[in-house]
Amino acid sequence: MVLRWEMPRVPRSAVIDAWNELNTAEDEPLAIAVARFRAAQPILAGFLQAAEERLAERDDRGLVFFYGLWAWLAFRKCGGASHEVTEERIEEAWEQNQEEVEALAAADERRWLHQARGLTREYPQMALLGAMTESLMDPGLTDRPRSDDMSGLILLHLKTAIDALDD
Repeated sequence: MVLRWEMPRVPRSAVIDAWNELNTAEDEPLAIAVARFRAAQPILAGFLQAAEERLAERDDRGLVFFYGLWAWLAFRKCGGASHEVTEERIEEAWEQNQEEVEALAAADERRWLHQARGLTREYPQMALLGAMTESLMDPGLTDRPRSDDMSGLILLHLKTAIDALDD
């Protein structure tokens, strides 16, 4: 029998503290946080950078990587993300998330909301994913609400990063 240490839920307070730290940091402390993230999580940082290059429009450059940094910092604030994320873990999380998206896409329209709630009801890192979703969709960030396919792809990459950190 293999015992697996489970990461506790990242509390809303850690999510907010990490957000505030990143958004009030001067350029130099932010550059230090990015360097620490890249050193601690080189594979995850590479995954996020590649996603950034594939997905982001000029207006959104840096968003995917910044949110990945936010996730890592929130995990660190509550004692998590002490392991280095592997390519295998990212692939596993990506495949699982794609299956969930496909299941939602195939769901009957009348049952879609019920099925979506089922996926998120027991999701252990909902405070973090919810905050990221809210922030991404907030029209105050870009002066226009985001509810397009690009937002969905960004969230798919971010949830994959969260799931890879939550191991």
